[in-house]
Amino acid sequence: MGLPLEHDNKNNDMDPLDRSIQISDEERRTGALSAENRKLGAMLLHGRGYVLLKNALPEELVTELRTAFRDIFVDCKASMGDAKSRELTVGAVTKTIFWQRNSRFRIFPRLTGPFGSRFVLANPFAFAILTETLGDDFYCKSVSSDTCLKGALRQAPHRDLDFYDGAKPFGATVNIPIMHCGLHNGPLEVWPGGSHLWHGEKFFRFGVLPFTQDGANPAVEALMEHLPSKKIELRPGELLIRDPGMWHRGNPNPTDEPRTMLTTSYFRSTFYYDYGDPRHNLDHELFAALDPSIKPMFAYAFQKTSPFYRKLQRDRAYKAIQRRPVLGAPLRIGVRWYERMRDAVRRTG
Repeated sequence: MGLPLEHDNKNNDMDPLDRSIQISDEERRTGALSAENRKLGAMLLHGRGYVLLKNALPEELVTELRTAFRDIFVDCKASMGDAKSRELTVGAVTKTIFWQRNSRFRIFPRLTGPFGSRFVLANPFAFAILTETLGDDFYCKSVSSDTCLKGALRQAPHRDLDFYDGAKPFGATVNIPIMHCGLHNGPLEVWPGGSHLWHGEKFFRFGVLPFTQDGANPAVEALMEHLPSKKIELRPGELLIRDPGMWHRGNPNPTDEPRTMLTTSYFRSTFYYDYGDPRHNLDHELFAALDPSIKPMFAYAFQKTSPFYRKLQRDRAYKAIQRRPVLGAPLRIGVRWYERMRDAVRRTG
């Protein structure tokens, strides 16, 4: 059995934020975390906001992912043409749905081949920790790439969803590097230490709202200069689980090679998250072909009796109208007005 932490490293001065969980040969053989690592992983995700698992994916699977994604990216980039908007686009050859903004691509691969692997969608080591965090019946909202190209800007510190209204987190994000995602090519930067548990009262009162990703956010950036951050290095075969409420940002990639990690979002069965759409990754045929251990996480998108099925239908119609240049203008104005009024109420509330 592997020890919970990297105790084989003799350096007692190791930064605690660099400590990870090493999946042992025995854990890989049985396909299950030890009780010690399950407990440690759940506590790190809760208290630190993230946990890194090493040796969580087979090397040959990562190679397959990297090779398959290379073809998808070439197709998406060619299909974009001269467009520079964030509008959803479909790859001409692979039929992959994607968008890009400021040299950052968000690509939603179809869940077939290596992207449909159980180690990607229902990784047994990650799932032990996710179950402790989200319960037994959590669902998957989307699978996408975080692909950062040369020319991408440094993002503002942000969180991926609103402040929690209670003690329990709403979801968890799993990042899988399909290449070396290091300090040299646009690393993920996080503000750990339980920041995912912060409540929103004072942030709204003082107008420090961490919901801007690809633009400047001076109030948030000024605050975070006073709080320590950590740039995380990810290597192929590793897996990062993080709380989507933990503040984070992407950094510029000065190299000529696109930096890609996969991002999979999981949420409590009682919480509906409106970003992403499982239909970007799946159709009825692909859903039917999924491994039985994976299907339950996506069933809500295909079963008309599911309450989330109706919400998905409503969201698709809403977003389709919002994208219309003329017809969607009143809706876009209404959304901006609503958001300003909501934030004003929160500041005074």
